[in-house]
Amino acid sequence: MIKRLKIGFTALVVTMLLLNGCSRYNKPATAAETAAAARSVAVLNNTPSASVVPSYNAKVVRATPVVASNIISANDILDINVFKVADLSAKALIVEASGFISMPLIGSVKVAGLSISQAENTITQRLKQYMQDPKVSITRTNKAIENRVTVEGEVKAPGVFPIKGNLSFLQAIAMAQGLSNVAESRNVLFFRDGKRHSVNLDLVRLGKIADPILRGDDRIIVLKNASKVRERKVIDYLPAVTAPISILRGL
Repeated sequence: MIKRLKIGFTALVVTMLLLNGCSRYNKPATAAETAAAARSVAVLNNTPSASVVPSYNAKVVRATPVVASNIISANDILDINVFKVADLSAKALIVEASGFISMPLIGSVKVAGLSISQAENTITQRLKQYMQDPKVSITRTNKAIENRVTVEGEVKAPGVFPIKGNLSFLQAIAMAQGLSNVAESRNVLFFRDGKRHSVNLDLVRLGKIADPILRGDDRIIVLKNASKVRERKVIDYLPAVTAPISILRGL
């Protein structure tokens, strides 16, 4: 019986130590971490300098929204004009889910993921096989996702949400019903125009850095926090680990 008590007590002590170690992510951000996080948000908000707020009650500087993404996406509608060659021009072309459009003479051209100028150059190069010095211009008459943001990963309700007015990063997380209990809140991935950024959600919540203003086609991905995952497992298994002590108490 004594031996079983020692095993149960040891297991309990190990469990508590593991819980204590897993909780290290609760330490507050350092001044350097806060400054770095503010600089990252300043880039997203297109502001000239980082805005570090010294206290919870201080005013957070918010940037005005910037123009929509110049990147072509699936379901965008394009007018393509080949100067002085009406037969090779096309109107109201819908970018297919595969990213391609179909044009006279040159056939399918992949344009999704390209900027408008890159797509113009791609079509120009294809046309050079059939004509000298083609001049191509593209007008996007409708951008399918310029008013939407995607939130993925460790949130309670991931999805694609409309941007109405000035939607912020924190509001988008709220629209996804908040983070899961194993989410990494200090390093939330933020993709814009193919570039990856990092946002410290904890500092945004505390008002220590600005809340990024969203643009169409932004994508937010919340990753798992390894320490929180381990802690969750320990909590789930705790009743089984401590069961021997409960049994022995009843003897």
